[in-house]
Amino acid sequence: MKDGAVKIYTMMPQNNEAMNRVAIALADLLRDELAPEFAEDSSSFAIIAGPPLTEDYALYWAESAKDTQTDIIYLSFELGREHHGPTRLAVFAERSGIIYRWADCVLWAPKDGGALRVMPKGLKMCFSHDGKALISHKSRAAQSLRNGMIRARARLLRTARAVTEEQLAHAEDGWRYAA
Repeated sequence: MKDGAVKIYTMMPQNNEAMNRVAIALADLLRDELAPEFAEDSSSFAIIAGPPLTEDYALYWAESAKDTQTDIIYLSFELGREHHGPTRLAVFAERSGIIYRWADCVLWAPKDGGALRVMPKGLKMCFSHDGKALISHKSRAAQSLRNGMIRARARLLRTARAVTEEQLAHAEDGWRYAA
């Protein structure tokens, strides 16, 4: 994880290491260049790894995004299968007082090895981050979606296996934030 700006939280008491590895890898793989005009901004981006997202927790994270002015990517994991990667992704963000919630997202990777994208299903937009906040892209891949999703999963799991102990030390137990 470059410069530790992205906050990583885990919402499950077991297999934190497997989920943290994936969350840390995703933070690296989604990263785009920081625009110079935002260099002095404070970080307002977090990746949260936890159990499947219920409606109650989705509402909680949407309100948290608003209250903390933090963009959130939530990674849902199946208990006992955390090492296979997330089963679902959701994005929560607040912009100009409006809370946005995209609960059904997929990861996509370009052929050239560039930054991964989080793509909400049914929308013509996607997200990456610049180390400070989410960046929304007004367009997204229109072709080879399935191949890009397969590439993204493979890159994510390969990168997760390479996460170091030092990187793991930056992840936090997120239970205290959901209480």
